[in-house]
Amino acid sequence: MNAEEVAAAASRLCTACGLCCDGSLFQIVRMQPGDAPTVLMKLGMRIRCKDGEFLMEQPCAALRGKCCSIYEQRPERCRKFACQQLMRLEQAAITEGDALVMIASTRVLVDRVRGLIAQSGYREDGQPLEEQYDRVTAMRVDLSLEPELVVVREELEAAMRELKLRLAREFLPPPGMRRE
Repeated sequence: MNAEEVAAAASRLCTACGLCCDGSLFQIVRMQPGDAPTVLMKLGMRIRCKDGEFLMEQPCAALRGKCCSIYEQRPERCRKFACQQLMRLEQAAITEGDALVMIASTRVLVDRVRGLIAQSGYREDGQPLEEQYDRVTAMRVDLSLEPELVVVREELEAAMRELKLRLAREFLPPPGMRRE
């Protein structure tokens, strides 16, 4: 594949995925020196300042389906981020089809975790997936009062373990390969 074909395939993969924007992969995105937090806030982005550092909260408020509604004005980190699927595609280590299969099966796993979180009684929307999981698992389950929740919790913990491993192995770039 030439560079133009890789770029077109990467665009198709990103719009089939959205894991880096929907709160599944990240909880926050740190703004970079060239970013304009006030402009991004006017575009509807949820940005907070902590210890003098601007952070964009996830899930991204600009995500529509699996597409970025502020693509041309997106923050620098978003512009530079490449998941392992994209890196492998660029290196011709996988095909676009291989990446689409991995994305689809991972999206199924994310949906399973979200469903189990809902079955556990968590209804707060708009929080990163890991934060939802942490809140659910922080709640004590009383076996005598809610025996069905014990099974759901066990399934949730197993599914989240599998998802975290998958995200680390297949999507998060290894520390030495991160593009800054």
